[in-house]
Amino acid sequence: MTRALYRWLLWLHPPAFRREFAGEMLWIFEEAAPQGVAPLFGDALISLLRQWLLRSGQWKLAAALIGGMIEVTAGGLGGLMFMRAQMTAHLSAAPLTPPPTPAEVLAMDNLMHIVLWVAIGVVLMVAALASWVRSLNGRRLDRLSVGLRGARLTRTGGSGASLSCDLAIWPRR
Repeated sequence: MTRALYRWLLWLHPPAFRREFAGEMLWIFEEAAPQGVAPLFGDALISLLRQWLLRSGQWKLAAALIGGMIEVTAGGLGGLMFMRAQMTAHLSAAPLTPPPTPAEVLAMDNLMHIVLWVAIGVVLMVAALASWVRSLNGRRLDRLSVGLRGARLTRTGGSGASLSCDLAIWPRR
């Protein structure tokens, strides 16, 4: 059971790491099995985190997310701490307004739906445009690569001092 769990931990490592070190790590695990394998599980877990986070560059994303959460939390708590007295004074001085009428609620609901559909439409149009431009560039690169396969490199002059390249951009028919 422990061997299967250790093999699973090794399988979770990146493929290049597995190819190079999995056999060796499994051999060490089998040799150390009679003495106890708990430290090897800890080492495999630390190695797994190190390989995926530090070697792959994912640590940058994790650090950015943690930094963003700290910034938002600190900013939110700071705003609550320093603006509390002003908010309390403002709310106590503000007159109470009656609840909105059903017509006002319906109007606001309709407005929110219109804004949402417009935003979705803009996102879809941008995605379609990006896909269309990508396909155009792909076709242009395909034409260029076909034309470059027919390129000829010729030497001009007896000394070889200058070279001439005949590029056929468009395929010859």
